[in-house]
Amino acid sequence: MSEGASVRALDIDAEQGAATADELGCEFSAADVTREEDWDRLGEPDIDILVNNAGGLLTADPIDRHDLSRWRATIELNLTGVFLGMRWGLRKMLGRDQGAIVNVASVSGMTAQPDAPAYQAAKAGVVMLTRNAALTYGARGIRVNAVCPSVVATPALGLEPPERLQAFLARVPLGHAAEPEDIAAAVAYLVSNEARYVSGAVLAVDGGYLA
Repeated sequence: MSEGASVRALDIDAEQGAATADELGCEFSAADVTREEDWDRLGEPDIDILVNNAGGLLTADPIDRHDLSRWRATIELNLTGVFLGMRWGLRKMLGRDQGAIVNVASVSGMTAQPDAPAYQAAKAGVVMLTRNAALTYGARGIRVNAVCPSVVATPALGLEPPERLQAFLARVPLGHAAEPEDIAAAVAYLVSNEARYVSGAVLAVDGGYLA
């Protein structure tokens, strides 16, 4: 919005989402990104930019102790939701032969860790969806990129087991979590005209974690 965009935010939590949208001064629609019908209810707006940011770590159990329902829920939220969002956005952008999509993946989709297999598989899928779409739709003037954060200081961080969070931060050379604004700045760059020749990129905003 500070860059001149008109923004509509989506959130499955109608009350919290509306409050956040009011604080930011943007439009809001309650939606579950894993439900095709919720995307369809958004109507037929002309859009230039789509950011797929919904996601979450629902379980960190290893494969031998992984509950199938948690696996499916994790894939639905972190991968199917991105697919449905991209499909919805691409159908709008193809009518105008222009647009920019940014998918928020994770460093967990770029390097293996000894837990959270469903989350890692889903985020790796987001990376590949991003590259697939960049190849498929580039000739139509649509750029598709991904941002891969490591640890971000959001309320969800407080849900992490302390020992897991400490072990993760110990591998971050900068030694601390990112602020949400750090991720937002990377997204803003990728959807801007300054990045008009950037597509299919997977940008790690990770404090040096992958180094």
